[in-house]
Amino acid sequence: MAVDKKQIRADRWLKMMMRTGVPVAIVSILFLWLGHFFESQAFGSVFVVTMPIALVFGFAYNLRYVMLAVRAQREENNTPPAND
Repeated sequence: MAVDKKQIRADRWLKMMMRTGVPVAIVSILFLWLGHFFESQAFGSVFVVTMPIALVFGFAYNLRYVMLAVRAQREENNTPPAND
């Protein structure tokens, strides 16, 4: 009853969310550290703007992944076993 993770990750929307969410998250963390290192309010405000965007993309990715996994598992359970 294992779900094929490669098939799920091949989803077009998951790829789009990953390609946009990961760079936004990297920029967000980078500006957090730069703001701390240089003690600059400007870097901190960029972090405050990019952090919610990265969180939304991360939550959306996880939600979509779980929905696809549940759908694949439900379809697998509904198919009759092969009588070979």
